This record gives sequence, structure tokens and C-alpha cells, in this order.
Amino acid sequence: MTAAALPRLALLGRLGTPQLACLRSWRRQGVPCVFLHVGHWPLPGLVQALLGVPCWHLGPLTFDDAAWVARLAQALRDSGAEAITCVSEPISERLWALREHWPAGVVVAAVAPDAVRQLASKDRQRELAHASGLQTLSSWCFAPGEPVHRVPDSAFPLAVRPDVAAEAVPPFKVEVVADRAALQRLVDLQSPGSSPVIAQPLVRGPNLLVHGWREASGRCCGTLGFAVEVKHRGLTVVMRPQPLPEAVAQGCARMADALGLQGVFHFDFVVDADGVPRFLDLNPRLGGTTGKALAAGFDEPMALVATLRPGEVPRSRYVAPKLAVSGGKHQALRALWGTLRGTSTEADYPYPQRRRVVMALLGYLLTGRDELLRGDSWRSLLAFALYQAGRMRAGASSGR
Repeated sequence: MTAAALPRLALLGRLGTPQLACLRSWRRQGVPCVFLHVGHWPLPGLVQALLGVPCWHLGPLTFDDAAWVARLAQALRDSGAEAITCVSEPISERLWALREHWPAGVVVAAVAPDAVRQLASKDRQRELAHASGLQTLSSWCFAPGEPVHRVPDSAFPLAVRPDVAAEAVPPFKVEVVADRAALQRLVDLQSPGSSPVIAQPLVRGPNLLVHGWREASGRCCGTLGFAVEVKHRGLTVVMRPQPLPEAVAQGCARMADALGLQGVFHFDFVVDADGVPRFLDLNPRLGGTTGKALAAGFDEPMALVATLRPGEVPRSRYVAPKLAVSGGKHQALRALWGTLRGTSTEADYPYPQRRRVVMALLGYLLTGRDELLRGDSWRSLLAFALYQAGRMRAGASSGR
């Protein structure tokens, strides 16, 4: 497939590691792309030059401002974009809601609003996963202040999450509670009208990530599995490709079909003591492991392109013949320091096996891959470092 036949993609968002991975992938693969940058701090000319792709600075993300929407529409026209994507469900919802404002022919290459609404609730996700034939964890849902006597004593310790993350007040991601009193305190801490919380048995096994892709027609749904070897502070640090059990691959495909997903997405499972992967959640977008998967040999941004050009992009362009161990080396150093200081938590993996964690991290640091530190992409790495340093300086100045 020639570069001229590939769609011109616009990526909307702030320059983070998933966005950097996308821009690098598309540039290497000859996909014409533009970066539509949002935020208070503009991209300096040097950063734009080092990124090597056309950039537009649109200012802070304000979809409710008609003038800002008009600027985005004009940027799409001026850049000749044929599709626009992002790394955020709320942004994708607004892109779909305002699609009549975009130039004719521009495709929103992001999860549709119906799927976003269904996936906002962790409890609804669990129901969909169960209906698709995936194994799930026991689960209890509690409104703020509700008594928690329904949970049996044998279920503790529990991992507790907001049912709808964006509606948790005060916000939190995951907490581990050892007993009923601690669970009740956490439920009582949530403000009236806040999101319910979901409590599930804490499984101290490894996570299994399933990266998938699917055309809008549903004709193609591919999946790849990655075992998380080290997880620290809620982040995947090191992951290793592994074959997927057929039941998991088929269940993921059924759930993607039921939701009508298109583009790329990834499932998160936890493997219990019996070796059974149990569904945790589904993220219907590019995300935090996009760069790690890219380093491993799965070019997720290019898989997104393949879903936009059904049957025209060969699999060999986005799945390497042999995938490799990958991760984030700056995250590995942070995890190594935290492990040596004894600040790991029960939500980390492996825990509390300090020696095993240290050996795994040292092995990865010596031999593993990291997309951010890729040797042939030093210019974009410098661009990323300059941008992040500028943001920190700007934040420090505004805080004085």
C-alpha cells in the first residue's frame, strides 16, 4: 500500500507518551499525520521541528466554545486530514457529538458514544464480560454510605474501585482494604451523589493484557496477549508477549462485537491462583501500554490505520513475527527504587517478593525494549523532553 493511499490522520491531544508513540509509528510507516495540540503551553518551534510532523496549537481544550470548535474544524481543513483520533473517551464523545462541524469526509477514528456510555460503569463492564463468556470476579457494589454487611468475611482483602471513575468524590483509582471496617470507612468517605464503589477479591496474580483491533464492519478482530511481569503503583512496568487461551480470545471478540467496537482497544485481566484469567476492565482506545506494545512488536497505531483501510494493510506491517519483552525504563527505575525502599503496595505485582521484583527489573533494564528510548528516534525523544521540561517550568512559574 503506497503512502498516497494511506489516510491522513489527525491526532488531537496533549503530548504524552501514547501520543508520542502514535506520531513515531505513523512517521516511520509513512502515514501522513498531523498533531493538533491542546493545552495552555504552545509547542515551541524547536519541539515541532524535532517531532517532524505538522503541528497546530489550538489552546486549552474547550469544546463548549464555538470559536475553539471552529479553530479545530479549520485545522482539519488546512491539514487535509481524513480522520481524527485521540487518547481519551471524553474527547472521542465530543468529537462524535460535533461531527457535523468537521469537514466533509473526515472520519472520527475513536470509540463511539454508545460504547463509551456502556463502558463507563465497571459493574456494567463486568456484566458484559460475563455475557460474552469471560470469567469474572465476585463483585459487590455500594452506594456512598451504604452498609457493607453483604460481603462475606472470607472475601477479604478486597480491591475497591469507583464504579464510574469520573464521578468519584473524592477521586481515587484503587484501594486495598483488609477488613469490613476499612471497607465501610472507604464507602462512607464518598460524598452523597458520588459514584458507587465496586469491591472485588484481591487477586495477587499477574495481569494479562489483551490488545485487540476491529474494523467497523466487524470482519476483522485480532487479539494479542501480554503477561504483566511487573506492576507498580497501578502502572504496567514490564510486559511479556504470551499466547492467549482460545476461550479468552473468543470472549474478547464477542464482547467487542456486542459493543460494536471499531479501531483499537485493550482488555485487562488478572490471573488467579488456579491460572484462570478473570476480567477486570476494557479500555476502548489507545492508552498507557500503546508505546510498550509498540516496543514489543505490535504497532497499535498502525493497526488503527489498518481498521480504516479494511483488507489493504498487511498484518506484517503492524505485528512483528516475534514479539519481545518491553516496558518503560524510567518507570522500572522508579519501581526499583520504591521496591528497595519498601514502599510497594498490595496492588503491585509481584508482592511482597522483593528479590523477585528486583531481579525482574534489573533483567529488563539490561535487556528489555523501551519505545521512549528507541535509538533511531532520539529527535522526538528530545522534543518530548523539551516539552515536558517547559511544562514543568511554566507550572512552577504560575504557582509562584
